[in-house]
Amino acid sequence: MSQPMQKVRFYTPYERLWHWVQAVAVAVLAATGFYLSFPPAEGGEGFRAAVHVHNAFAAVLIANAGLALFYNLASGLIRRYVPTASDLFSQGVRHARYYMFGIFRGEPHPFDRTPEKRLLPLQKVTYFAILNLLLPLMVVTGALRFIAGHRPEWADAFGGLPLLATLHRFGAWLFVAFLVLHIYMTTTGRTLLANLKTMLTGYGERECSREEKP
Repeated sequence: MSQPMQKVRFYTPYERLWHWVQAVAVAVLAATGFYLSFPPAEGGEGFRAAVHVHNAFAAVLIANAGLALFYNLASGLIRRYVPTASDLFSQGVRHARYYMFGIFRGEPHPFDRTPEKRLLPLQKVTYFAILNLLLPLMVVTGALRFIAGHRPEWADAFGGLPLLATLHRFGAWLFVAFLVLHIYMTTTGRTLLANLKTMLTGYGERECSREEKP
């Protein structure tokens, strides 16, 4: 028998705005970055325009990430993004097993997602790695490439432009891989568009607890 469902708010207006600004920034950075890595033979104004757009949206992403860091530190919600040992091992294994096998067998999700526990084990591990490793890598290598024309010795101190370009592109492909996986994961809710609707409206459904059930 299906469990009674309750509509609750998962995301505040700010959290939804932050998410969509970040999503647009990452998509534009990926598109312009690909263009800059494989430009048409003529280059010219199109290439220069792509550079300006890429740099502008990089600034948007960094500013938005900085605001999110302040918001989560001030509110104490930063704890949501710190994985525990069980997130890495026992619960992480259960979570991974579900998406590798259980979801295709129609098994119930092993974790009850609530507004207080919106990030499940593998999500916490993934976001922790992105925020603490991948994003700093992209910011540092991108900034060094940006200022190389004025301070080439700074780029040389970190291995030179060829190494920085390789690391930046490697990080970009990891971001693209995450974006593709993230889009796929949004389709694994109760319905194909349930998770997308939750991020658009802020409200989603969760199973009622025993006390809440009629």
